[in-house]
Amino acid sequence: MASSTFCSLVLLMLRLTMWSHGVEGFNIGSHLKSAPTFVESTMKTAEVDLKLVELKLHIDQSIALLWSKLEAALDDIHAASSVVCADGVQKDEKLLSPRGYNDCPDLEPLRSEITEQLKAVREGQEQVSARLANVSSSRELKVARLEHVLREDSLDVQVYLTNPGDLVNGSFYVKTSRAVNRAYGDDWIIFQQRYDGTVDFYRNWTEYRDGFGDLGGEFWLGLEKLHRIMASGATYELLIELEDFEGVRAYEHYDEFAISAESEDYELKKLGKASGTAGDSMVLHRGRKFSTFDHSTNDCPTFYHGAWWFLQCYDAHLNGKYLIGKQTQRGGNIWHTFRGSFESLQATKMMIRPLALIDRAMPKPEKLQDTQERTTDPFSLTISPEFVV
Repeated sequence: MASSTFCSLVLLMLRLTMWSHGVEGFNIGSHLKSAPTFVESTMKTAEVDLKLVELKLHIDQSIALLWSKLEAALDDIHAASSVVCADGVQKDEKLLSPRGYNDCPDLEPLRSEITEQLKAVREGQEQVSARLANVSSSRELKVARLEHVLREDSLDVQVYLTNPGDLVNGSFYVKTSRAVNRAYGDDWIIFQQRYDGTVDFYRNWTEYRDGFGDLGGEFWLGLEKLHRIMASGATYELLIELEDFEGVRAYEHYDEFAISAESEDYELKKLGKASGTAGDSMVLHRGRKFSTFDHSTNDCPTFYHGAWWFLQCYDAHLNGKYLIGKQTQRGGNIWHTFRGSFESLQATKMMIRPLALIDRAMPKPEKLQDTQERTTDPFSLTISPEFVV
C-alpha cells in the first residue's frame, strides 16, 4: 500500500510539473510563434537580435527547470527500489525476487514513463535550438541579399555577350563590375560570386567546366569559358573580394593569373605576386589541378563538399558548403589568412581582367543592348544552343 501510494504521488507530481510549465506532451510550439513575426517585421537588426536572445533564454530556463524536476523524480524512483515492501523483501535491483516485483507493480512502468519524458525533453530542446538557429540564419541571409542588390547598383554592373576566339556557336555572357576598392578600378569580369547560399556549389566536373547558377545571383562562370577568355595572349590579373558575417571586408590581388586547358585539368598555372588585406591563401594551390568529387585523385572535394585546386586539402576554398560564420569543424567558404579555417565567409567574389599596365587597349566585348542575339536570358548560365561553347 505504501509503495503504491508513493508511486501515485510521483505520477501526480510529474503531471503537475508538466502542466505548470505548459509542456504537456512537451509542446513547445507556442513559445516559437512570435519568432517569425520578429524576422518578418521592420524592426532594427539589433532589436530583433535582442528578442531572439530573450526567447532562447526563456526557453532554456523552462527546459532546465523541467529537466531538474524530472531527474529528481527519477532519483526518487531509484531510491524507492531500495525500501522494504510489505512482505519484508528488500527492493535492491540485484536481489529483487519475482514476489518483490509484484509488490510494487507500477514501479517499472513509472520508471519507463519518466525516462521517456526525459528523452522528450532532450529532443525538444534540440528542436528549439535548431529552429532558433534557422530564424537567425534566415534573417542574416535576407539582409545579405538586400545588401547585394544595393551594392550592385553602385558598382556599375553590366552584362555582355562575348565570343573569345570567334568560335562557331561559341558566344556566352559575362558579368563585369567595378571593384569595391576603387583603387582597383572597373572592367572586372566576375567568374565566381556567392553571398547567400541559394546555389549549391557541390557540383560535378561537367558543371564546373560549363558553368552553373545565375548571373543575377550566385554563379560559377565555367572553367572552359574562363580559359578561353585568358587564352587571348594578354596577361590577366586576379582580384578576390571577401566579406564575413560581421560585415568586415577584405581583398587580395594577384598581378598574374592563368589556368591551363581541360586536357590538363585546368591547372592553376600562374599565380603572381599577392597584395591586399586578406592575406595570401592561394599560394599553396599554385600548380594544382582543379578537382571535383567525380574528377579527383584525392578525397578533398567529397570531404569538404566542394571543388577547387586542392592540395592536402586547402588554405583557400571558396566553393565549399555554404555555412554561417564560425564552425566547430573545418569547412565552409574559407580564406585561412583572413578568418582562419573554422569561420565560413558570407560573400566571395573572384574576378579577372587584362593587366592594366600591359594591355588596356583591348576592345571591350560587345554590349548586350547593342547586339541582335537576344534569344536567351542574359542572367542565366543555361543558355540556348546557339551560344553553347
